Amino acid sequence: MPEAQTEQLPRGAVVGPFSGPRAAWGEHLERAAERYGTAVNWELYDDRGEAETARQIAGAIVAEGRHALVVGHFNSAGAAAALPVYRAAGLPVLLPLATTPGLLADGAGTLLRWCPDDRAQAVGLLAAVRDAGHTRVAVTHDGSAYGERLALLVRDASAAARPAVPSGAVVSDGSGPATGAVPVPAVLADPSPDVLEGPEARDAAALVVCGTHVGAARVGREWRAAGFEGAFWFTDDCAVDEFAALLGSPAGAAFVARMRGGPEAHVDAAFAAATAALAEDPERTGRTLLAAVRAHADRGFTALGEPEPGSVGWDFVPVPAAPAPVSVAGDRTRASGRHGRAYDVIVVGAGVVGAATASVLARHGARVALVAPMDGRQDHATAWSGGLVRSFEADPYLRGLALRSHHLAWGPAALAPGPYGFMTTGSLVLCGDADLEQAEKGVAELNGAGVPAELLDPDVLGARFPGLSVDGVTAAVWEPEAGYADPPRTARVYRDRALAHGARLLPARVRELDAPPGSDRVRVLLEPGGPVEALAVVLAAGGGTGEIAGHRLSGADAGRTKSIRYGFFHHPATAGLPTVVDMVSGVWGRPQLTGEAAGGYMAGRPVDEWDVPPGGEATLTDEHVAYIRQGAAARWPWLADPATRFLGGRQGVDLYTPHSRPHLGRERPDSRIVLATGWSGAGFKTAPAAAELAAAEALDVLGHP
Repeated sequence: MPEAQTEQLPRGAVVGPFSGPRAAWGEHLERAAERYGTAVNWELYDDRGEAETARQIAGAIVAEGRHALVVGHFNSAGAAAALPVYRAAGLPVLLPLATTPGLLADGAGTLLRWCPDDRAQAVGLLAAVRDAGHTRVAVTHDGSAYGERLALLVRDASAAARPAVPSGAVVSDGSGPATGAVPVPAVLADPSPDVLEGPEARDAAALVVCGTHVGAARVGREWRAAGFEGAFWFTDDCAVDEFAALLGSPAGAAFVARMRGGPEAHVDAAFAAATAALAEDPERTGRTLLAAVRAHADRGFTALGEPEPGSVGWDFVPVPAAPAPVSVAGDRTRASGRHGRAYDVIVVGAGVVGAATASVLARHGARVALVAPMDGRQDHATAWSGGLVRSFEADPYLRGLALRSHHLAWGPAALAPGPYGFMTTGSLVLCGDADLEQAEKGVAELNGAGVPAELLDPDVLGARFPGLSVDGVTAAVWEPEAGYADPPRTARVYRDRALAHGARLLPARVRELDAPPGSDRVRVLLEPGGPVEALAVVLAAGGGTGEIAGHRLSGADAGRTKSIRYGFFHHPATAGLPTVVDMVSGVWGRPQLTGEAAGGYMAGRPVDEWDVPPGGEATLTDEHVAYIRQGAAARWPWLADPATRFLGGRQGVDLYTPHSRPHLGRERPDSRIVLATGWSGAGFKTAPAAAELAAAEALDVLGHP
């Protein structure tokens, strides 16, 4: 589907584990999003099955206000953390796979659950074990909170069915049948059972294993290695294709609980109903939309949003023979094959360069994660950029990037405002004697590339722009079609394109990159979330580069962070002034045509403040304003007029390199880490071309043509 059409579709958020140990479950959501992506723009958010990450994603989705509804979360703990956020915003949520009982109790009519819950699973599991003729039974779990909770539900179901079951029986805590016994009542499938405790549990006829598919497989292997010969009964998280490989040859009977019809059928049904409701009327929201989803559903729901009794249930099916061997390293068991465990590329940085790189990679079919903190802080330079856009740069390398970016984005975007909020103001680059040679070459290059430009002398400048002083200016490069764009909006556009092409959003901060020589993966340490792996990483973290990977760059070449400040001012003399970059004094400015300071003129002056933490603020002190006025008045004399009103200002941080050129390419020839950072203040206008090059390097790491 053409990109323009995709951007016009209603949006739905899909939240699930697309990486991490439970990523096999996220594949159900991923496949459904692809199947139903012609009528709804499904955007994938990776919560990695973690509750805190899920809560952060929920907050970001609600704050963005772009989605009609949410499908997910898969993990019940994550759903429990996120649902209050959605409920407060009145955003409908469909839960196709979250099975914890009671999740909908405070849903306020904003939720629909498509699957049976774990209380029904526990009852069904006991019935299946009893029907199989087992009278000597024990229960264990994998040590996770999820496994413990399931084990307690099975216990409760057993107690409800047979009040006389003895209390205090002891079973394994998941670390093996002979160690770590904890007081959890054994579950017995016969009215007169033989109660087995501690090490004697290995003599049980059947063992119920509760937990995640990775943990349950580990427990199963440990019990079998310790000599257990009975039948295994695994809970529903194990109903994924890779479980058989993780478990290995069970050397005996092994069964797994599975949602009736299979989990993918429930996911598919939720997507089908949501897509039909939105296709019928894309303007529907809230309860009206949820009512339409109910009308299109293949099952009925109670007033609370639970599936009607009898419409869903549990089956218990044999675990198939293991299709492939597994390798085991401690608790980090891995199945062979993709299974969503690692990304092709992780892009670190949510500014315009990172978002645009993720968009290019996703469009080329790479499995991409864009790491972006969602804690409300705006550390990337894009959030505080002035957004100046032109094609001339004195440095030939940056000029090439700017020209390519013009053809990729800014040229077509000159039909203002376009997707990036582009405003045509015209652009002047003021040059001294030392800059004249490159100015002449640059004007020739721009015109040769189809970008109108001319070299103006000081007399013409003074006559055409009376609000501008031309003292010390030898000539100026004039681009009539240049101007400025909206940096945060531009980054969002690229991010949305990445998500529309299948990229996933990981809400976290990167603390460390680990790429041992000879390894085929890069390990990325996230906070929150722990490690996640990729075949390649693009580091587009701007001022945060040093904290993440400064040690990877050689000495002073790593660059230094520097404060950037500018203010908005109003004075009649600003009428008709274009965007200005002064290579003589270092000041810069542009008109502000829209927004809170509309009608004002932005003016910035270099600040000699280095090695500052990344970030920014939408405030300036009186001292900051006075500093800008004093230095920039030499170019804009009206700034010294007491009648000139200050309308507000911003301050941010850029990463400057000693050579004033970005780090763009692999950190070393054989590395899997691609750098796209260190723009020395020139990053925004060159971002489209920089992203193209960074993506090409990452694809080369993957071996793409």
